[in-house]
Amino acid sequence: MQEIQVVLVGCGYVANDHIKAWRKVQQARIVAISDLNENLAKNTAETWKIPRYYKTLPDMLKNERSNLVDICTPPQTHADLAIQAMKAGMNALIEKPMAMTVKDAEEIVKCQESCGVKAGVIHNWLFEPSVLEAESLVRQGLLGPLIGIQVEALSPKEDSMAANKNHWSHRLPGGRFSEMLAHPIYLVRHFLGEIEMSHVEISKIGDYPWMISDELCATLRVGNKLGRAYASFNAPRDAIFISLYGKRAIVRLDVINSTVNFLDARKTTRLSKGVDSLRQSSQLVRDTAKNASRIAFGRWLSGHDTYIQRFAESLIANTAPPVSAKEGYFVVKTLEEMCKQIETAERRD
Repeated sequence: MQEIQVVLVGCGYVANDHIKAWRKVQQARIVAISDLNENLAKNTAETWKIPRYYKTLPDMLKNERSNLVDICTPPQTHADLAIQAMKAGMNALIEKPMAMTVKDAEEIVKCQESCGVKAGVIHNWLFEPSVLEAESLVRQGLLGPLIGIQVEALSPKEDSMAANKNHWSHRLPGGRFSEMLAHPIYLVRHFLGEIEMSHVEISKIGDYPWMISDELCATLRVGNKLGRAYASFNAPRDAIFISLYGKRAIVRLDVINSTVNFLDARKTTRLSKGVDSLRQSSQLVRDTAKNASRIAFGRWLSGHDTYIQRFAESLIANTAPPVSAKEGYFVVKTLEEMCKQIETAERRD
């Protein structure tokens, strides 16, 4: 494959991240987009100077010569669209979560295997700069054996999905939480392994009547290891923190600000605490300077940028995608279980 001809389905918020990312891939070109809201498709095409727009995927597939369909629609539509694309001989790139049910996820995997095309899933937090740096530390053995992970995803009540009572996320099993829970699930799987059990607790603090719950704490068990996810829609600001616990050291990530704090073993003396504080401060200064340089020289890459670049490379080299449909299936399996627990708890409350 010499050039990737991309058609994109769905012109909502996340589509802009995909379009920006594809613009950074030299071997790729977006040739058309579609959305059931034809005016939105037209406006998006004009904004990004994309040659053609359509209302439906079948119309686009009928009229365009492409080799990849990028799916940016709500997750409950992913299976139908991905299967249409793959049966037409196209590779598929699917936003997270890959699907909302195990049944739909199984159908995607089966279709991908039978059609002999590639299907990749956007698990973009895995490819954020801070997470990639933490992964490198883990690979080098600097944390020692991993024993746990904690993911905090905090949003203010003004979150664009939570604040809009008509947003499609509120109609999903598990509501607004189900749209974002794939992130901590795939992070726990990536760093600890296959998830065996999950337990979810929810509560209500905010005053949106269309949200039955807006705080969530989940525990994910991987053998004798534990992962923890905390999600809030009542925070004073957006924040994503990830902590990786090893037997030798801890790594604390601020994903939005792209900083990595490496906390190794220390003594409990006052001097050791002082030295450790200076070392942490220097790490923050180092990361801030590095990030400023990346932005100033146009080298900043988001998780979407890096994933889409690597997915493009996998298409050109005919290698496995960075996140496969089969991996997407395992994430959906845990997500479906967690959403059922959320719904049960909300009915009980």
